[in-house]
Amino acid sequence: MKKLREKLLERCKGYCELCGGSLGDNWALHHRKLKSRGGKDEIANIVALHHKCHNLGTDSVHLNPARAKETGFMVSSWDDPVLIWILYYDGFKVYLKNDGTIERAKECQENQR
Repeated sequence: MKKLREKLLERCKGYCELCGGSLGDNWALHHRKLKSRGGKDEIANIVALHHKCHNLGTDSVHLNPARAKETGFMVSSWDDPVLIWILYYDGFKVYLKNDGTIERAKECQENQR
């Protein structure tokens, strides 16, 4: 799990992947496909979130699961997180890859031309 946390911090560069604020020391790993639904400890299934964005704030992923699903921060038990984009804090839809990289969704790339 330590190696996974290091890879995650490298990917997010120390920022909450939901709000974009600096993580500091007060953050949590969030499984997009919940472990109770078969989610695995894979980098594409995990995002780094402030505790407020994870489960403490009124608009957190656990207290507002409908919004979390709309933005890709929660996926259904039948979904593969690699295939489901998230709405990243910078406003772009991105796919999280299991090698620790991020790939913008094609529709976002087309809009940037």
